[in-house]
Amino acid sequence: MADTSRTATAEEDALEAREPAGYRHSDASVKERILRQLALEKGLDASSVTVEVKDCEVTLSGSVQCYADMQRAEALACAIEGVKLVRNGLTSVEPPPQAVAGGPAGTASKMGKPGYER
Repeated sequence: MADTSRTATAEEDALEAREPAGYRHSDASVKERILRQLALEKGLDASSVTVEVKDCEVTLSGSVQCYADMQRAEALACAIEGVKLVRNGLTSVEPPPQAVAGGPAGTASKMGKPGYER
C-alpha cells in the first residue's frame, strides 16, 4: 500500500527552495521582473517609466498619470526579491494633492453645507 499521507505538489516544493547564502540576483533579472510587474498592474500606465538597475539598486524615472501611480510603481519595485534600494524619480502628469490651507498636513476638507461649522 502506498503512503498517501504526504503528497508534495510542485508549488510546495518551490516554497521550500532556498537560495544559497550570499546569492545575489542579477541586475538584468531584477529589471525584467520589475518591468513585468509594472506591465501587469491593472490601472497603471507604465509605458513612460524607465527602470535602471545597478548593483540591485533601482532607479525609476519617467512619468505616470498621477501621484498615486508614483507610489504604486515604487511599492511594486520594492516588493521584487533582490532589490536593495529604490530611488523614485518619477513625475506625475497631474499635480500632487494639495494640503488643506491652514490645517495640518494630511487633513481633509470639511464636509457638509457651507457655513455649517462656525
